[in-house]
Amino acid sequence: MIKFCFGKEFVDIDIQKLTPSKNLIPNVKKSIKYIQIKTSIEEIGLIEPIIVYPENNGETIKILDGHLRVEAMKEIGLDSVACLISTLDDAYTPNKHVNRLTIIQEQKMLKIAMERVSIEKLSSSLGISIDTLKGRSKLLDGIDPKVISLLSDKHTPRAIFNVIKKMKPIRQIEAANMMISFDNYSRNFALSLLNGTKPDLLIKGKENSLTTSETRKNIQRLEREMATIQNETNRIEEIYGANTLKFVIAKSYIKKLLDNNKVLHWLIEHNPDYLKELKKISSINSLEKTKN
Repeated sequence: MIKFCFGKEFVDIDIQKLTPSKNLIPNVKKSIKYIQIKTSIEEIGLIEPIIVYPENNGETIKILDGHLRVEAMKEIGLDSVACLISTLDDAYTPNKHVNRLTIIQEQKMLKIAMERVSIEKLSSSLGISIDTLKGRSKLLDGIDPKVISLLSDKHTPRAIFNVIKKMKPIRQIEAANMMISFDNYSRNFALSLLNGTKPDLLIKGKENSLTTSETRKNIQRLEREMATIQNETNRIEEIYGANTLKFVIAKSYIKKLLDNNKVLHWLIEHNPDYLKELKKISSINSLEKTKN
């Protein structure tokens, strides 16, 4: 039976009764994250409840998740806070199951919000300058829809989109596919793809080409070598998977042999060296442990 890790309802708890489970750094109130949290709570209230765990029959209520939110609410002067009661003294689980927004998902939500709320209100609520919000709302301008679809569920830095939009659509799609293939979404990798792009596939032709013809050839060679390495890696992964399956079957069979008293006694009397090696194999939990 699956058990709930949290209560089903929010509970308002006196903010002074909440006890931190970790120490905050001394200058945390000067951090951008803290300022944004405090500004957001002041403007629109608490969005995400605090996760708490009662101890000592409820005499102590420990904060599992939401230390900065609680600190901000204390500074604002709020008396109580909406909490979710955890059934486990575990801060890892709630954080593990949070689905973080990707940059593209965030940008889409931002554009919808800007259609319904004034940019001044958004700026105040999020603790972000109006100029920054305007820049973020235009982040995907010039990006091919196919690229947006390919990268929509990938956690990418904003900087790569400013690089990608310097390419023509067909090259943008190629670049996005290469990033996915290598699972590399860094700005440096995006720049290497830009620098290896032929001038006729750049938005401004030769103006955007940051490298010489010789350098471009070297980058293209590197791309081919990386593709070869990726193919070899995939081949090795397939072989490893097959070998792991064979190992599991063999190990299971060896364990059955060693559980047979007649076989065990025969090995003890006639081939103790074999018995020693078979026991070693039966105790291996992973092929990784067989590497020297």
